[in-house]
Amino acid sequence: MRCEHTDYLELACIKGFELNVTTLDGESFTGKAKDIVYNEQKYQCLILVHDSESVAIPLETIAKLQSLTPNSFFSTLNLTD
Repeated sequence: MRCEHTDYLELACIKGFELNVTTLDGESFTGKAKDIVYNEQKYQCLILVHDSESVAIPLETIAKLQSLTPNSFFSTLNLTD
């Protein structure tokens, strides 16, 4: 993941954007961007919250981010480019 992609993720967390995240294996997750943390295996993970449930998605597994919250920063990011 490039540095600017991490910057967009951090911005999404600060602003509380609703995101749709697609992983490299095709899984899709939707939720409010909450934080970027390290898990037990020391991988950086994006925390998404949906209906009071949190999911930790390792950053290295993210293929695409789509902001469902209208904003002037980004709408869709392809992280595999």
